[in-house]
Amino acid sequence: MPFSLVSCGSNAHGQLANGTLDDAHTFQFCIFEDENAKNYSTSERIIHIATSGNHVLLLSEFTEESTGWTNRSLWGCGDGQSGQLGNLGRNEDETVFRRVDLQLAEHGLENYQPRLICCSWETSYVVLSCEGKPDVLISMGSNDFGDLGVGESLSVRAKLFHTVLFDHLPIDELAMDGASLRVISVSAGQHHVIAQIKIQVSDHYGRNLIVGWGAARHGQLGDTSMLNKKTPFFSLPKIIEVPDHPDDPVIQISLGHRHSVFLHESRRLSCLGSNMKSQITDLDTFRNVSFVECTWNGTYFIDTSGFLYATGSHSKGQLGRSLSLEPSTSVQPQPVEFSFATTLSKHISRIACGSEHVLALSIRADSDLRPEVWGWGWNEHGNMGSCSTKDVHTPLKLWPREDDHERAIAVGIWAGCGTSWIAVEK
Repeated sequence: MPFSLVSCGSNAHGQLANGTLDDAHTFQFCIFEDENAKNYSTSERIIHIATSGNHVLLLSEFTEESTGWTNRSLWGCGDGQSGQLGNLGRNEDETVFRRVDLQLAEHGLENYQPRLICCSWETSYVVLSCEGKPDVLISMGSNDFGDLGVGESLSVRAKLFHTVLFDHLPIDELAMDGASLRVISVSAGQHHVIAQIKIQVSDHYGRNLIVGWGAARHGQLGDTSMLNKKTPFFSLPKIIEVPDHPDDPVIQISLGHRHSVFLHESRRLSCLGSNMKSQITDLDTFRNVSFVECTWNGTYFIDTSGFLYATGSHSKGQLGRSLSLEPSTSVQPQPVEFSFATTLSKHISRIACGSEHVLALSIRADSDLRPEVWGWGWNEHGNMGSCSTKDVHTPLKLWPREDDHERAIAVGIWAGCGTSWIAVEK
């Protein structure tokens, strides 16, 4: 079934993919380069959208119905001057989505396909997979704070992309015969990156590790000795010891500007990094957490009952509460104040955190009404899509729009640095 993508908010480099360089204060349809501009739908399913300061990556999937053959494509838009879009946007901003050609066959990666994507400020990360072969994690763009994960070389921009390696780590399993690397997840904050990797040695034995690189001054990579370092970052991956629960596997990771949050299999949370904005206050006391996301200075999580909690900076209304809090006030996680009762009749199934604003996808379980998208927080660039640039302190319904006569159903949400994205299906 065809999907469409709408976006709004900050657009100085064309990162909204709507064909302009102007901020959009209402949701507008995104344009894909190989489609008629009058028909914004794409037949490819959107897997994920990764956002940064001024560029965007989109991962889509197309399945051939007759054969079941599946192919994934990487798209990009916005600022690509540092190489963060591969071969796109090096000379001028890309104001529409165009396919990113990584020239994989020329780099010995024939038959590999992109499987995971994420972005830091001016850097992009793509996990490439091929059946029967080890995963490959590549990075593209700026190397500020060691973001590329390939060392501190000044010539890093000469390449289309770089391969992040782990063979320098003290991992005996990597040297074993038949060892294969699998990247389970990769997440990025503004300038630090954390990946879950699995070294598979045999059908019966493998080792899971969490590794990270980039900015580390605030302990967001688990090393508190970087405060007085001349270069307070790691330019190569290092092993991260996740606190408190060594026998409780991590199943999700979300990164803020200076903090890192881990969701464990037992449904508890653990944290690393700064708490200057109360962004990790008392998180480890909560149980039954099903999903977690971070803004730059806040943490948001859904419990197994469907309630959404928030803690951290409230300077722009990011916590979704009517109570006026000073930015420096220390607060504990509290429920976001929706105008409806979050019970079994309406369930928050997904959240997406931007730099300092949040989107939530709500589904009514007891009716045939369409899913709703709600938003709150920083709105300077119109990223609430409400024709306003005033910050929003309590959740505001963003979708469906009152003028939506085609009954487009929201099926996915993403948020970036002053940008908001909704995938819709007619």
